[in-house]
Amino acid sequence: MEKDDCLLQWFAFTKKQKEVEAILEKELAEKQKLSLKEFYVLYFLNEQEEHKMILQQLQQLVGLSQSAMSRMIGRMESSACCAYIKRCECEKDKRSVYICLTEKGQHKLIKTIETVTSILEEQFSDTK
Repeated sequence: MEKDDCLLQWFAFTKKQKEVEAILEKELAEKQKLSLKEFYVLYFLNEQEEHKMILQQLQQLVGLSQSAMSRMIGRMESSACCAYIKRCECEKDKRSVYICLTEKGQHKLIKTIETVTSILEEQFSDTK
């Protein structure tokens, strides 16, 4: 494969990724009242055995700064907003905080996965 071909494929890939992320952001905001990063939080927590993670680990997966992650976690745990997650004490290290997925968060994730899957199927179908 020529170097130019590799670069062109890379640019096409990143362009498509940005397009899909923009569509996901828009549709999740409209249909689920969630951002894409909030979806990531619910998804990554759900993937853990006990549906909880240390805040710093979750922050690395989601790709936000510490302050941005703290603000988002605050919104997501607010009962006025959604209460999809809650902070739990880490018994091994009292300085650490677990972020735990609530039952309400699990239900929201199920609905959101349906939306995300539908969008991804549409975006990656053979007709595109």
